[in-house]
Amino acid sequence: MTLPTGEIDALFAAWDRPDTPGYALGIVRAGELVYARGYGMADLEHGVSISPATVFDIASISKHFTAWCVLALADRQQLSLDDPIQRFCPEVPVYGQPITLRHLLHHTSGLRDYLSIWPVAGVPDANVFRREDVYATIARQTGLNFAPGSDYAYCNTGYWLLGEVVRRVSGQSLREVAHEQIFAPLGMASTHFHDDFTEIVPNRALGHALHSDGNLRLDLSFCDLVGDGGIYTTVEDLARWDAVFDASPLAGGDALIAQMQEPGRLADGSAISYARGLVVGAYRGARTVSHGGAWAGYRSFSCRCFSCRLT
Repeated sequence: MTLPTGEIDALFAAWDRPDTPGYALGIVRAGELVYARGYGMADLEHGVSISPATVFDIASISKHFTAWCVLALADRQQLSLDDPIQRFCPEVPVYGQPITLRHLLHHTSGLRDYLSIWPVAGVPDANVFRREDVYATIARQTGLNFAPGSDYAYCNTGYWLLGEVVRRVSGQSLREVAHEQIFAPLGMASTHFHDDFTEIVPNRALGHALHSDGNLRLDLSFCDLVGDGGIYTTVEDLARWDAVFDASPLAGGDALIAQMQEPGRLADGSAISYARGLVVGAYRGARTVSHGGAWAGYRSFSCRCFSCRLT
């Protein structure tokens, strides 16, 4: 089927200008990047346009990769998904009922989201966030939102803790583990967990936001925290990752990719749409796995349709 590129470009026409931040788009079919384009500007200060090679902070889409790293450790029997989080992170209070890694993967832990707590606690968005700040926030929580496994609530705290589990079990940073086991084998040369916000990243798009006065301003991330977010990548590299859903060359192979797509279940047996770093859904009768991301001036979305007929 011929791609309707004119119709696709028309969807982004409002941002395909030299005076506005924009988007990078990639369309993958059968493991091949069949269409890739940039629209608008990556850096309004210096007049740099967006291209398929532009690097973006993809925020919560990073959860794909954190989940894969945890599942890989379980596959090598270095941990169990039914281990309580306190086995690896004793800083997390004990609330009377076990909170397992499985709960964290499916957002059924009941833990409170640290990113929702910080604004209430008066922590400014422009703060330099640190690991110890997250642990201190978790330690101050005297209760849960609900009993572990009884309900679902999207929670960045859980995936940040999963990144910590990877770090403590492997003895390497999440960045190192993901590079060695995912990004390097797949040739994702422009992708990394950004665990040093001062690091210079070639071809990076700056975050922008439209303020109430009608003017665009920079909206950047000063965050070293990874696991719940933190990946910098391009649409070209994400196309390489998408191919693993057809046939995975990574250690653990197709079995780990299948595990990522298993929806969670609550204690009463009911299924939820969130799997492990992926949201399971449907589009025009075809199964989909997807995830979105939002952080500072960045927005991202990834969706894979299985056997979808776009007619």
